[in-house]
Amino acid sequence: MRIASSTGAGPGHAVWYHQDAALTAVGVWTERRADAGEDAEPLLMHHRPTETGLIAVFDGSGGSGAAIAHESAAGMPRTGAWVGSRVARAAFETWFGETAAGRGLDRDATALTNRLARSLSLMRPTRAPRLVGRVRRELPTTMAALRYRRRGGTLECRALWAGDSRAYLLTPEAGLQALTRDHTDEADALEQLLQDPPMTNVICADRPFRLDQADSEIPLPSVLVCATDGFFGYVDTPAHFECHLLRELRDARDAADWADLLSARVTGYTADDASLSLVAIGYRDFEHLRDAFSRRTNDVLRAHWPDGPRLTEPQFRSWRSRSWHEYRPGYERLMPALPGARPDGGRR
Repeated sequence: MRIASSTGAGPGHAVWYHQDAALTAVGVWTERRADAGEDAEPLLMHHRPTETGLIAVFDGSGGSGAAIAHESAAGMPRTGAWVGSRVARAAFETWFGETAAGRGLDRDATALTNRLARSLSLMRPTRAPRLVGRVRRELPTTMAALRYRRRGGTLECRALWAGDSRAYLLTPEAGLQALTRDHTDEADALEQLLQDPPMTNVICADRPFRLDQADSEIPLPSVLVCATDGFFGYVDTPAHFECHLLRELRDARDAADWADLLSARVTGYTADDASLSLVAIGYRDFEHLRDAFSRRTNDVLRAHWPDGPRLTEPQFRSWRSRSWHEYRPGYERLMPALPGARPDGGRR
């Protein structure tokens, strides 16, 4: 069942929200240029009979997928990145609808990868693109998804991803913790902010790709989050994405207000399209959710949000490094290991 109900938030913006005694869900989607955004709308789905859900985001890769791949009935040209993110979203929505009533999280990434590849192949442009080279991709998109099933006081959760969109767990005790690891050669989240490294793997129609997956059991209550880099890639430190999430939660009256505040916040700092899907499970109501995070909100803002006089550039760099040094252990605690890593955290 689609759990999000939509409301307009101005040209190039949309939010979704749902709130009841079982869960709270929020979706945010913004474009930098109206009617030209390459992020697909976020997915927020929940199957009540089995207490199974899916949240996901899709970010068409505009650099490698800039070639025109489709023209709408109204004559609007659409890039390969625009088409790729929408096709991937449709494939995920169909997949969840077909498998939601199954037992456990027994569908692995291989079957889903094959479904995505078939769907994208059907949408490949018939004309050869003018843009050629190693960087070019046909219908490229990143993706981050969390499929979950409630089992009493815990969630069975499977993260699925490709590229540099991310999935997270957010709890009052530990804050924001990454459940995915970007497909880039640079593994340090602060360096990724500073460098914007190229991706080593994206969903696309013209060459092999992979979906990575990682399973976890998550105690309730908890908040699951998926976001494209428009939300977390234009902040000063990795901690600032959590600061934005919790500051707007603190100031929100209800789920609809939280969605609106997040939309306004991200459009104020990002230089990209941005989308987010979020679900909170195990809280009695929105007030319970907001109050549960009040101490964490105060702590993370005090520790990682600069206050007082404007810092000089050297002071800012020093403060940013200290912030990341303090924040990093908690943020990476649940992150999947690097390929080739030993169980003790070293490299083979």
